[in-house]
Amino acid sequence: MNMDEAILKAFPLVAIPRSGRLPETEQAGMRYLAGSSGLWRELTLPWLRAITRVAHCEGVVLPYGDVGASIDIRCGTIPHGLIRRFLFEAREAAPVEMAAALVWTEADGSWRYERRRTRSASVAHIDYDEIRLQEGEHLVVDMHSHGDMPAFFSGEDDRDDAGAMRFSVVVGNIGSETPSSQMRLCLAGVFLRASINEHGTLEVRA
Repeated sequence: MNMDEAILKAFPLVAIPRSGRLPETEQAGMRYLAGSSGLWRELTLPWLRAITRVAHCEGVVLPYGDVGASIDIRCGTIPHGLIRRFLFEAREAAPVEMAAALVWTEADGSWRYERRRTRSASVAHIDYDEIRLQEGEHLVVDMHSHGDMPAFFSGEDDRDDAGAMRFSVVVGNIGSETPSSQMRLCLAGVFLRASINEHGTLEVRA
């Protein structure tokens, strides 16, 4: 198998049919979709299926079917206790930063919380060891605090999230009654605004 064949096998290119539906795939991975309005990318994970446009075709309508952006989150709701635990530990660590992760188990749909082991931390930076996932586990939500500073995604956060496929959350003003927060869905270079509603449901603005 040459390099071109290997790339096409790893990242298939599919033309959107003008009639009928796009054949769905349950196989985890990435494929590209050629549609009438441009090139789209489909990411399929056990907990997520997302279609986002990566290139717009202006002035020319390609001879393929239409496709639109869509986000299908398959991991269910996040237990409120896990969010409360993160806020509690972030307040304990303040004013320095701390980091944790929310992990979803594919087999039974359960969630668990794991605090990352800190190597070094300050009021503006944290360095930590990544958690170890067991078979069938998926790191769905990456979380870190900003202590007393407002919540925002820094340039370092952007670099860390550039190739990630997960939700990222930063919580700031941790000592106040109403901490600030920012959240996004990271799709291997594409960032979409996201949130967790009062029921623990993950929501994304595609």
